[in-house]
Amino acid sequence: MEKRRLILFLALILLTVPIFVHADVFLKQKKHTDSYQIMGQHQPAKDEFESIWVAKDKIRSDGKEHSTIVRLDKKVMYILDHAKKTYMEIPMDIGKSLPELNIPKGDEKDVAAFKNMMKNMMKVNITVVPTGEKKKIRNWNCKKYIETVSMVMGQTKMIVWATEDIKINYNLYAKFAASMFAQIPGMKDAMGSMEREMEKVKGLPVLTITERKVMGQTVKSTTELLEVKHGKAPTGIFEIPKGYTKTEMMEGE
Repeated sequence: MEKRRLILFLALILLTVPIFVHADVFLKQKKHTDSYQIMGQHQPAKDEFESIWVAKDKIRSDGKEHSTIVRLDKKVMYILDHAKKTYMEIPMDIGKSLPELNIPKGDEKDVAAFKNMMKNMMKVNITVVPTGEKKKIRNWNCKKYIETVSMVMGQTKMIVWATEDIKINYNLYAKFAASMFAQIPGMKDAMGSMEREMEKVKGLPVLTITERKVMGQTVKSTTELLEVKHGKAPTGIFEIPKGYTKTEMMEGE
């Protein structure tokens, strides 16, 4: 179940990732997560740095232990585990990547109940409210947006400060996100409204303050843009590194 949640969470991240076209762009950002406690286990506060390269139809995000490569041209996403030198391959049509429950043939009631459960799990509702509030962050003039993402797993609220000062050809997700989500049960009918909401955010997010509900606890984090530069992405950065072994998505369950 945790791996299924990971797939859904990654899909949601992709829905909100800005897509830059025509020129390669490098971004560096810092994410701070406050300390929290889940099921009696204390999680200390931590800081993480993330480097992102974005090309016309490719994205790579590098953290300390994992990297994510999105290949829109191949309609596939790769999750790299650098410690184990393994990678997961996730089709952009996430609905096809979810495993089927082993239900005996002919048990139509169980099949119907399972499909209904999956449909409800996949439902995502996004609302974006432009506040009109403005302020300067670093050297960028920013506008404030309040974004709410609701799923069966919980709700995430974000305060997003975005700027249009950074001159890039910017497209929030558009056709790519629609094609990825359209075939997921319960998502196709909602795609139009989700796209309209996300398009309300104008420009590149500079500062995002997030509150996420996890098992009844509130986890707070802040993501801050530190650097933006244009240039050619390193050769081969959007490919699987040599020596990495493919692993199944549900391995380890």
